[in-house]
Amino acid sequence: MPTLVEAVSLLAAVVATATGILVVRRRRTSPLALPLAVMMFGASLWATARALLHVAQGSVPATVALHYLVFPGAAAVAGATFWYLAVLSGRRLSRRAGLLLLVHPVLLVVALVLDPVHEWFLRLHVDGTTVTVGAAPVFWVHTAYCYALVVAAIVLGLGAMVRAVPGHRRVFAVAVLAATIPTVGNVVTTLVAARSENPHLTPAFLLVSAAIWWWVERFGGHSAVVPVTTRQVLDVLDDAVVVLDPRGRVLDANPAARALVGAPDGSLDAHPDAPWGAVLDGDGAGPDEGTLTTATGAVLDVRVTPLTDAVGRAAGTVVVLRDVTELERLRAELVDQATRDGLTGLHNRRALGQRLAEAVDDAGRTGRPLSMVLVDVDHFKAVNDSHGHAVGDAVLAAVGRELAAATRDGETAARLGGEEFVLLLPGVTATEATRRADDVRARCAGLRVPSGRAPVRLTLSAGVATLAPGGTADDMLRAADDAMYAAKDAGRDQVVGAAEPAS
Repeated sequence: MPTLVEAVSLLAAVVATATGILVVRRRRTSPLALPLAVMMFGASLWATARALLHVAQGSVPATVALHYLVFPGAAAVAGATFWYLAVLSGRRLSRRAGLLLLVHPVLLVVALVLDPVHEWFLRLHVDGTTVTVGAAPVFWVHTAYCYALVVAAIVLGLGAMVRAVPGHRRVFAVAVLAATIPTVGNVVTTLVAARSENPHLTPAFLLVSAAIWWWVERFGGHSAVVPVTTRQVLDVLDDAVVVLDPRGRVLDANPAARALVGAPDGSLDAHPDAPWGAVLDGDGAGPDEGTLTTATGAVLDVRVTPLTDAVGRAAGTVVVLRDVTELERLRAELVDQATRDGLTGLHNRRALGQRLAEAVDDAGRTGRPLSMVLVDVDHFKAVNDSHGHAVGDAVLAAVGRELAAATRDGETAARLGGEEFVLLLPGVTATEATRRADDVRARCAGLRVPSGRAPVRLTLSAGVATLAPGGTADDMLRAADDAMYAAKDAGRDQVVGAAEPAS
C-alpha cells in the first residue's frame, strides 16, 4: 500500500500533468501558456520522482536515478516560474534572456551525468540496499539559483500587481501565491529533512500549487491574456500625463506628454533641475488649471490634481494635458461667425450691443470721449428695385469694406441692419468723428458698383453723436439716428453732427 506521502506526490504529478496538457494547447494564442506548461511538467517530474523514491527503496540504481531526476524538475519549475511572471508583468523575454535561462538546466544535466564519478552535486553513501544522500557544493549553488529565480519572479509579480488596474490585480495575486507556496514549502521541508528522517513534503506543496493553476486554467482563463497594467493604460492615452514631485519637478511622464511638450530628445526637463513649467511656457512658473499656449503655439487644456500621502502631506501633483489647438480654433471661428454679419463681414447687431455697453462703461470710468457714426445708404430701396438684390448686396458689401478700412484698433464697424451701419469710436471727439465720417462718405461716393446696366453710384447719409457725461448707449444711438435723418432731410450725401452731446 502506498504511504500518504507517495499518494500525495502521485496526485500532485497527475494534477500538474493534467494542467500542463490543458494549458499547452493555448501556446499559439497566449504568451503565458508555454511557460506555465513547462512549470507544470517540471512539477510533475519533481513529484513523480519523489513518489517513486519510496517505491524504489531496495533498488540502489533506481533510487540513485530517482534522486537525480528530482533536480531537473525543480530547475524547470524555477526557470518557468520566472519566465511566466516576467511575461505576466508585461515584459517580453528576448532571445538572449531565453538562452540565459537555459544555461542552468544544461549545466545541471552535465553536473548530474558526471556526478556519480565526481560527486559535485550529491554525496551518495550506499549501505546494502540503503542509499543515504548528502549535499555537495554544486547542490547548494543549484538551490540558491532556483530560489533566486523564484524570488525575482515573485518580486516582478508583486511590482506588476501594484501597477495593474484594479480588475487585474487578482491575476497577479493568484500567480504570486501559486509560486510562493511550493517555494516556502520546499525551504521548510528541506531544512526538516536535512535534520531528521522525515520524508520530503515538497510534493504536497506542489499539489496545492498545481491545484491552483488547474483551477485558474479551468475556470479563470488567466493564460489567455496578459493583464493590463496602469503603465500600459498611460502609455496608450492620447492625453499627456505628467507626474510632479512637491517641488514641481518631473518624476514621470507618459509618451503622449513627451511628444506634446517634450524637448527634441524626448525629455521634459531642459536640464536636471529645470521645473516643468520652464519647458511649457519658458518662465518656470507652470500653468494654472485651464488653458495654456506653448511656445510653439499649441493650446493645451490643463487639469491639475494634487496628491497627498496618508497623513495629508503634499506628495506631488498629477497634470493632465490635452492638445485643444484645433478645438480652440473652431471655437474662435464659431464665436466670430456668431458675432459677424454674413454679407459684409462686419460685426453684427448683437456684437455691437456688447461692445457699445463696454465702451459706455469705460467712458464713464475714464472720462474719455466716445463717439458714434450712424450711416445709411441713400436710396437703397431704389437700387434693389432697379438692379435686383444681388447688386444691392454688392453695394452693402462695398460700404462694409470702406467702413472696415476706416476703423482702427479698439474701434468697431458694424452692420446695424438693412442698409444701416455704425462706427463706434472710443476716445474720439465729435469733431474728429465728423471728419472721419465725411472721409468715408467721400470714398463711398467715388465707388462704382457693377450691374447689368450702367455702374451703380451710391451716396451715404451719416449722423454723428458723442456720449455726454452720465449718458447711456440708447441716448447716443437716438442722437446719432436723429442726426442721420437730419442729413437726409438736408439733401442726403452728407454728415450731420448731433446738436449737442447725447445725454
